[in-house]
Amino acid sequence: MRFTIADLGIGIDGNIYKNLQRKLPAEVAISWAISGRTTRRGRSGGLGLQLIQEFIKLNQGRLIIVSNSGYWELSKGKVSTGTFSRPFPGTVVTIDIDTADKTSYCLSSEIGSFDVF
Repeated sequence: MRFTIADLGIGIDGNIYKNLQRKLPAEVAISWAISGRTTRRGRSGGLGLQLIQEFIKLNQGRLIIVSNSGYWELSKGKVSTGTFSRPFPGTVVTIDIDTADKTSYCLSSEIGSFDVF
């Protein structure tokens, strides 16, 4: 299964600069965000991309992120990055999930059904 989400905003690198005053190349900014870092201060958030990345690794799927001129891809457990000569105005995230995967996944913090009673 493949789905894509697009945002025509300032991009990941623009968000980092706006909130943290750190100027990073677009592909480095994507790597920064995918590692679990966040621009949010004093409120929760920022783990979404990291959790998706962990799931995609286990599922052997594919995750592609394009933000401004940066490109980041996780496929078959390997990460590749790059830049485009013409930037995309915002961010696009494409997720490929292997639906033939029969494994069941859950967060380590989730409570199992046997723990309820």
